[in-house]
Formats: sequence, structure tokens, C-alpha cells
Amino acid sequence: MRSENVFFSHREGFIKKQSGFTLIEIVVALLVISIALGAVISTTASSVDMADHIRNKTIALWVAKNYLSEMAAEKKWPDTGKTSAGIEMNKHIWMLQSNIIQTANTNMKKVEVRVFFEDKDKQPLLSLTGFINRPVLNRSMKR
Repeated sequence: MRSENVFFSHREGFIKKQSGFTLIEIVVALLVISIALGAVISTTASSVDMADHIRNKTIALWVAKNYLSEMAAEKKWPDTGKTSAGIEMNKHIWMLQSNIIQTANTNMKKVEVRVFFEDKDKQPLLSLTGFINRPVLNRSMKR
């Protein structure tokens, strides 16, 4: 003989006990799920923002290195002082500020480069320092 949970009702006789979730249990479960999903969404958004920031820093590094490489490749000796320019890379104009400083060695200058994502940014996205040598004029080699 099987044992079943039954209740006696005066109107209907014997009825089976119904099993399932109450409304409060369902509301609590939905609350827990919504909090967990909120945390997942927040973490995902933070990861996307960080990936975008790293991408921008990488491109800013390319802008600064290209600028230093072009200065080193030129055959003219740059004047000391500050300059600024807008450089296009990856479909965006990057604001670049450079400061050329004479070093103790008269054949070398220090170049400080700062790259900004927007013109109105107060903090540079990247700062890079390099050195360039005085260009050597082509002299005929002795044979």
C-alpha cells in the first residue's frame, strides 16, 4: 500500500497535497537572479571599457613612436621648444604635443612626446621620451 499525503476537506472529501513553489519563493528566486545578472552586466561593461582604453593607449603609442621615428629619419636638426599637432591614425585625430630640449651633449636632443585622445583632455593618454642625434651629412668615403 502506498502512502500519500492527503488532506480531508468537508466539501470535497479527500484531496492530494499540492506541491510547488509559493509566490514568495518565486519572488525571492527572481530577486537573486536579477542581482546576479546585474553583477554580470556590470563586469562585462567594465571589461569593454578597459579593452577600449587599452586599444586607445596602444594607438597613442604608435602615434608617439611614429613621430619620434620621423624626427630621427629627417635630415634636419629640429629647433628646441614646444610644438603641437593633430595626427590622424585609425580614423581619429590624435593631439600630439612635443617638447624638444637640448641635452648636455650638443649632438643630441631630448624629445618629450605627449599624446591626447581629445583636444580638450587635461591628462595625456600617453607620454614618451626619446632622443635624437644630430644628422650626419653624407661625406664621401675615402677609398
